[in-house]
Amino acid sequence: MAPFSEYDNHIRIVVDDNYEIVEPVEALSDQTPNTHDLVFSDSGSSYDSLSTIQSNEVAGYFRSVHGSVFPSDENAPLVFPTEATADRLDILLHIIVRLLRGGKNVPDSIDEMLRNGGVARGGTGARVLDAVTNSGTWVKEMAETYSTATFTSLDIKPLVAHVPHPRIDFQVYNFPVGILEPDNTFDLVHVRQGVLATKDFNLLLRELHRVLKPGGYIMITELPLDAYEGDPPIPLRPSLHLSRAIQVGYETCKAEGADVAAWQDMSTRLDPGHSLWENHHPDFQEPCSEIGPPRGFHGIISYEQPIPVGTWHPDEGQKLLGNLFRSYALNNLCSALPVATQRFEEVLNDSQPREFIEKMIRELNDLDMYQVTVRCRTWLARKIN
Repeated sequence: MAPFSEYDNHIRIVVDDNYEIVEPVEALSDQTPNTHDLVFSDSGSSYDSLSTIQSNEVAGYFRSVHGSVFPSDENAPLVFPTEATADRLDILLHIIVRLLRGGKNVPDSIDEMLRNGGVARGGTGARVLDAVTNSGTWVKEMAETYSTATFTSLDIKPLVAHVPHPRIDFQVYNFPVGILEPDNTFDLVHVRQGVLATKDFNLLLRELHRVLKPGGYIMITELPLDAYEGDPPIPLRPSLHLSRAIQVGYETCKAEGADVAAWQDMSTRLDPGHSLWENHHPDFQEPCSEIGPPRGFHGIISYEQPIPVGTWHPDEGQKLLGNLFRSYALNNLCSALPVATQRFEEVLNDSQPREFIEKMIRELNDLDMYQVTVRCRTWLARKIN
């Protein structure tokens, strides 16, 4: 049985005529924010030192590169800008992933654990960590679904102002190099698109492992920069502009220090036999004695789900999904134009990168003949007791 086994009939979305603006109706209908209630939390040097970020402090979390805005944290790869549309793109991605999973935010095993109050027998309420929270859509929906659970939301930048919630603690700090929480704190840690959020994904994995309770769940979702065509699917033909753009994307990620190899060997890294879980790992200067044996994860499940690009699929639900993803891809590409232009010049030796990008945008609107798909990959595992 697939981890996500049932369809939720209550999913509702509003999409404009071009499928460029997508909002989860129920998540927004009761959230008419008072400007005085919009807050961020900024975590200091200890677990309890949280303070509200003032409006004049927000700019310090960002920097301008090639005319685009990125997180100021030097540990964050400069891949996708944090522009004004970034929160809507994250909401769109969230809806795509949730539709792909039949309307669910977590698989059945995690749903049961959360409803039972945590991994401990007789638990009264689970604790959940959402790393790389971005728009916060996932954590807000989860808080509405699981009324006994409490949530910690982490990000390196204040992407949006969050409406306060009594069971969500929104925090902003450089968490990939150290999560300011005690060992064995959370029943579930959730991370989406974490590979592109840090230059040291292995360190982030170790930190997520450290703060997870024995027997707790880790859930990782990634969309690698790959595309396929046909049935059965094969790698996209290299003559297409999209194929060359994917090549540039990989080269950009590598040049920025993103550990894109994790997309291929995530299951191996989670396994307790991987060198990542040794007391002294080559990536670290000092032995990590605070993570005592046993280390790593068990019950590792990896699966991938195809997402159509465009409207070629005969199923109406898949057709909607494909149209949404094409919109997501186009908007991401447009937001990354200043950086992408420089990378196209460097990687493809193309003296007219804007012309190439314009051709690729036109191609994205006419890909149906190739039956193009991308892959959403998910890893589920439990921390060894």
